[in-house]
Amino acid sequence: MRNSASKLPPGDVLLGREEFKAVVFKRAAGTCVFCSQRAVDAHHIIERKLFPDGGHYSGNGAAVCERDHWKCETTELSVEEVRRAACIQTIVLPPAFDSARRYDKWGNEMRQDGMLIAGPLVDDVGMRRALEQGGKLGRLLRKEWL
Repeated sequence: MRNSASKLPPGDVLLGREEFKAVVFKRAAGTCVFCSQRAVDAHHIIERKLFPDGGHYSGNGAAVCERDHWKCETTELSVEEVRRAACIQTIVLPPAFDSARRYDKWGNEMRQDGMLIAGPLVDDVGMRRALEQGGKLGRLLRKEWL
């Protein structure tokens, strides 16, 4: 059974780090939400650095294999695709984010033309490396350029 969500906490309840991983893995029955491989990571759909409390909400996590985890990090797989694959219905965003806007994993606002308005992690080395490897770093616009 792929989505064993019975008896799991609601998606908007903050969990400890280990409980977060356990809940995310239980919901996916230990397999990657995108393929049949064994899950090895509890991926934070929206980067945990963007949350003042660490972002360990079950609604912000998906069980993924190593290959698909990197696709999530590079945004090859969108946050919407990850939520859909993980059967997540409660969208969890950092406090300052607007639920009427679309964001990538790194908190960059996604424009309809494919460009990204840089979010709070604009200078984060991990974000820049992931977007570069995903071919999207060149789409990133700093707010002061707009």
